[in-house]
Amino acid sequence: LSRLIVSLSGLLLTAPIALACSGDFTVDLGRGPVTVHVPDIYQAGTAAPLIVLLHGYSGSGAWQEFYMGFRPYQEEYGFIFTYPDGLTNSAGYRYWNGTDACCDFDNSGVDDAAYLEELVNAIRQQVDIDPRRIHFVGHSNGGFMAYRMACEHADWVASVAGLAGATFKNRAMCAPSEPVHVLQIHGTDDSTIS
Repeated sequence: LSRLIVSLSGLLLTAPIALACSGDFTVDLGRGPVTVHVPDIYQAGTAAPLIVLLHGYSGSGAWQEFYMGFRPYQEEYGFIFTYPDGLTNSAGYRYWNGTDACCDFDNSGVDDAAYLEELVNAIRQQVDIDPRRIHFVGHSNGGFMAYRMACEHADWVASVAGLAGATFKNRAMCAPSEPVHVLQIHGTDDSTIS
């Protein structure tokens, strides 16, 4: 995990674009509050990387952070960090409408890519985020969602890391405007997502 964070936080430097504040804050875009963690070493006027962690099907952002453990690395690497929750389906499980392969079980058609873009923009209004160091990390269903972000928003998504997730089943649905860095982590014994 330490190498992953070094890799994510070390990509391309550029100028800040937003007003700055210190300390953690919340953003609510109608789906409930999302906590944004800001490291103590953050300095207004210095653009920081942003990492968005996406949970798997039936999980939650808080559980995913407990499992992955990014927060202890914030002070060392200076990244802004958040882990939002997806919507709840008719079975009562949280999910992301990631790709044609996973996981809009109720055929809701919800545009989670637009929601996550709006979330990133709301965060950028509060703290200085380097627009060329915005990264998505997803587990399982969250990994599919991360790939969708890379496919649809390659102009501002610097990288995605997927643990047990994958891209579109129909590869023609992924036509990024430019290259995006990808780290794919997958086990050969995964019986849910091959």
